[in-house]
Amino acid sequence: MLTVILRFIYLLSVALWIGGMAFFSFMAAPSIFQVLPREEAGKVVADIFPKYYWQGILCGAIALATSVVLGMRERWNILLIVRTIMIGVMLVGVLYSVVILQPKIQAVKSQITSFESLSPTDPLRLEFGRLHGRSFSVNAAVLLLGVIVVFITAFTMKV
Repeated sequence: MLTVILRFIYLLSVALWIGGMAFFSFMAAPSIFQVLPREEAGKVVADIFPKYYWQGILCGAIALATSVVLGMRERWNILLIVRTIMIGVMLVGVLYSVVILQPKIQAVKSQITSFESLSPTDPLRLEFGRLHGRSFSVNAAVLLLGVIVVFITAFTMKV
């Protein structure tokens, strides 16, 4: 019964993590920027980001811990090891975004009064774009790894 509970907690944490990322990335953020003016949309997204990242940290830590415990209970094999390492890499990606990228992005953003009036070649705009691009890439990598983790999980599930 303990294994069933651990699997449930593992699956729930991965589903909430990947589902939340997919919803925000493909539905919420595009809609926010489509409906609101850029400056207002940026404020809304900036308010969501801490919650978004905390969800990733919490779900990632739970998924990692339960994957390790399940690996020990169900006898490690190469797919369980790969899955657990991938979850660890995903968690590191989220932590990198929170600890390194987001403070840099916020520091640059705080120096920009308006994106509308900022020249496309302005150094602040270019730096913001570079950091935003890196943040996007990390987020996309975490999401892609998460989809692979879901596939590995489905492949290794015992009925």
